[in-house]
Amino acid sequence: MTAKGNEGTAHAARISSLVRRAAPYLLGVGLLVWLAVSSGIGSILADLSRVGPRLIVILALEVLIDLFNTLGWWYTFPVSERTGNYRLMFWVRCAGSALNESTPAASLGGEPAKVILLRGRVSTSAAAASLLATKVSFCFSTAIFILVGMAAVWPRLKLPLDVSSALIVGFVLMLIGVTTFAVLQMRGIGAGTVRILRRLRIPDRWLAMVESSSQEIDDHLRDFYRARTRDMVRSSAAHVGAFFICFVQILLMVEWLGLGFDPVAALGIEAFSMLVAFVAFAVPASLGVQEGGKVLIFWALGLPRSAAMAVGIVVRLTSLIKIAIGLVIFVLLQHRLSCLPDRKRAPRTTP
Repeated sequence: MTAKGNEGTAHAARISSLVRRAAPYLLGVGLLVWLAVSSGIGSILADLSRVGPRLIVILALEVLIDLFNTLGWWYTFPVSERTGNYRLMFWVRCAGSALNESTPAASLGGEPAKVILLRGRVSTSAAAASLLATKVSFCFSTAIFILVGMAAVWPRLKLPLDVSSALIVGFVLMLIGVTTFAVLQMRGIGAGTVRILRRLRIPDRWLAMVESSSQEIDDHLRDFYRARTRDMVRSSAAHVGAFFICFVQILLMVEWLGLGFDPVAALGIEAFSMLVAFVAFAVPASLGVQEGGKVLIFWALGLPRSAAMAVGIVVRLTSLIKIAIGLVIFVLLQHRLSCLPDRKRAPRTTP
């Protein structure tokens, strides 16, 4: 094959890769546009004007949500690694979440960045273990909130049987997956990781490094699940607290839109939205899916479709603002990390 042919093949491969990466976003944007047009642009704009400057209240509540979720993460660290680190963890979580929301990696793009940004303040093994543990804690807390919210609102819903069945099946499968993930963590993930890497013929010196660090991660996870059950409960409770503030946001927006003060409906809307996001976790930033879920739950409750889109757009706008702020924080934290002396950047080992 000629050099020109090789160049053409490489160019085609790059285009194909770009299309694959962009496809989820394009589909999400298409769904969002269709939902907006079919719901009535004029009605949506009228509803958005009712929210208006009150968006500042929603943003302020978002800060509280992040504070609670950071607390849930903080509790997964060993006690010796927590002191004086909550503030930094808050900023690191904001930066990592922004990367998660802006990269097509099923909400995993920012997790390695969190470990790197915490370098020099906590051990790498403790940071990695905490991220694994907090994923489980967050997901179980989400499941609890969904069950409570859907149980409260279910008698009022008018969902088609096939939609209800699909969501229930998806929820159960995801819950089984999370439970399996937690069990694997308790049993230890290091040995399995090393076996897989050995089959991939990874060099021995790299295997030794992975085996050493994975053993430390397993030790942290066993300690968390077996010896620090109170911290596990506190972590889950902190995440549930964050979800309660999400419920308050929906309650306020429903009232601002002139739909009355209806805590049960607001609880159901938030729980259903979380259920849809829980099932469709692989969709980048839940683009289009989040808005579609709100349209569906509003319709099932007999509420206006334009109001659903207005709430969805406010949530989307809030998310975009948080992503922009988080990316700025990420750049600033990277600069801070680069300014640290080498001896401070070296990860500590836990006693």
